[in-house]
Amino acid sequence: MDRVKDIHGGNIWLASASRGTHPSDILDFSASINPLGFPASARKALLGAFKSIPPYPDPASTELKKAIANFHSIGTGEVAPANGSNELISVIPRLLKSGPSLIVEPAFTEYKKALELEGIKVKRHLLRERAGFRLNAKRLKKAMEGSSAVYIANPSNPSGARAGKDCLLDVIAHAGKTGALVVIDEAFADFTGVSVIPEAIKAGNVIVLRSMTKFYAMAGLRLGYAVGGKKLMARLAAFIPAWSVNTLASAAGVAALKDRAFRKRTLEWFECEREFLFKGLSSLSGLTPFESSANYVMVRLKEGVDARALRKWLLEKDGILIRELSAFPGLGPQFFRVAVLGREANKKLLAALKRFLRHS
Repeated sequence: MDRVKDIHGGNIWLASASRGTHPSDILDFSASINPLGFPASARKALLGAFKSIPPYPDPASTELKKAIANFHSIGTGEVAPANGSNELISVIPRLLKSGPSLIVEPAFTEYKKALELEGIKVKRHLLRERAGFRLNAKRLKKAMEGSSAVYIANPSNPSGARAGKDCLLDVIAHAGKTGALVVIDEAFADFTGVSVIPEAIKAGNVIVLRSMTKFYAMAGLRLGYAVGGKKLMARLAAFIPAWSVNTLASAAGVAALKDRAFRKRTLEWFECEREFLFKGLSSLSGLTPFESSANYVMVRLKEGVDARALRKWLLEKDGILIRELSAFPGLGPQFFRVAVLGREANKKLLAALKRFLRHS
């Protein structure tokens, strides 16, 4: 079987086709989406919005902006909704001055792609495995010299390591002195409760990206937003296409952000299952999982064992899809990532990994 390409993970369509099965038969650990599913409140709101499909969506996303602003206790002018945070990633380079941009790696591949499409040179700052892939402000500030922008994911993706707020504020202050833009991707921050949104707004040189697809399990709807100072958000919004957020996504987003019971239930599940999965991975000889603050765990296989072979074996034998990370700068063929799913799914993964390690 040819290797299934999974630059972003979550391509159950290609994986199922390669296996000759229906997508529903794939147990997908490659995409880190809340297994509790789409909130019932958002589902109800989405169904109620069907009557509003014929007219164009509200170009200003008025109600969605209000919901986001209320959720974060900020102003509506400090919010820029979009068709997923990836759309924002694709337009941010248009804000940048000439000069290279620095990406803290390993990282989401779309940062580099978007920058290079705008003809912007990309530099890399590699996080160190011996430091648990955690950010070091002193090292990063030195690497930022001459950069027009720096991209940081918090928690880091794919490692799951979380930078402390003091560390990030140190970097933001340094960037303010040098005139650099700081892009902080908080796509998985809903799971951590740690954000620099209030500080980013005050700083004025920071764009914080948020995603509705992970925590609220609405990847198929495409919804995300940026937060920052009013002037910066106005400049960013000017590059976002008209009617970027459709009516259904907006209605679902408004309802989800108001659903406190769903957030509480998700966080209770998350704390329990992340600990269960991490302990299970740690107990398997031949695996080294890394501490994670996100709803996924990055793992290193023992020397001589290739994660691409593991991926192929799991898909063929068990219909399990994982994210192998050989293409990520700073990693290698021994690294892979798995999402935190429900208890039964996590048990199936651990049993399958045990079988693979026994045969490798």
